[in-house]
Amino acid sequence: MKTNALRWCLAVLMILGMCLFFSSPGLAAVEPLPLDLKVHGRPLQPDGWISDREYEDESIHAVMESASRKPKSSAGTITCRWVRIKIADPTQLRTTMSYESYENTRQARPAAMAEGLNSVVACNDDFMKYKYNLGYIVRQGVFYRDALDGARDVLIIDDKGDFSYVINATSDMMAAKLEEMTAAGRTMVNTFTFGPVLIADGEIQPLDNVFREVEAKLATQRIAICQLGELEYGVVEIDGGDGNGMNLKELAAYIQIVFPECKVAYNLDGGGSTNLMLNGRRVHKTRNSRSISGLIYFASAVTGEE
Repeated sequence: MKTNALRWCLAVLMILGMCLFFSSPGLAAVEPLPLDLKVHGRPLQPDGWISDREYEDESIHAVMESASRKPKSSAGTITCRWVRIKIADPTQLRTTMSYESYENTRQARPAAMAEGLNSVVACNDDFMKYKYNLGYIVRQGVFYRDALDGARDVLIIDDKGDFSYVINATSDMMAAKLEEMTAAGRTMVNTFTFGPVLIADGEIQPLDNVFREVEAKLATQRIAICQLGELEYGVVEIDGGDGNGMNLKELAAYIQIVFPECKVAYNLDGGGSTNLMLNGRRVHKTRNSRSISGLIYFASAVTGEE
């Protein structure tokens, strides 16, 4: 009798356990995104926004912080913002172009460009369409242009999501870099020609050569993208205009304050091009804002429930 009762209890418990297993919600699946420029991030999770400054799902966590600061070169106090982003897969770090076309020479407003991207974090990139006769351009794995003057630094993001760079890049130097990466089993996914490289291997770089002398000393709006670790990144945005902002040396030093673990930091197009967006919305009021060529953005790779 006791044996039968025990078996009955075990059977009930097994049935209850199976019911709980099949009725409980599955974890969202994470899958790489296609490299295609016209394929965007997956829809963000409704409960992913913890606040207007923080988003998290199974594939990405991003959080923004801000502080006021009075740099030595600035006429007044400014607001500085920085976002830390951790992703699960390299394909979540993506780019887009104005009108999703290299041939279309028109620029676009950043907020309009962000529509439909499903981006968690987005920022402006370089000036790839301002000057078609300058730059080494690869976007989402597609090569577009090799027109280097030997005076600008090129940032490379590879298929593992790692940053590397070529200082004062020439076409021959980029060819050598491409050969080196191919031998190592890596490919160029996105490249940017603006710069300079602010931090390399954790060290602030010299920012005082002739080409950058005026740019380096100017207090203005700034934005930089950083690699902090494996699939971990940062974006630093500095408000400014009308004599306010940071010069490049101040920006590099500030990056080391907010991201002391920073491995590589690269200066993007600042001034009126400066744009930082969360959930497709600008988080600052850029003075003299202009239309731009493209965006760098971080997207979710969550497909839904298993």
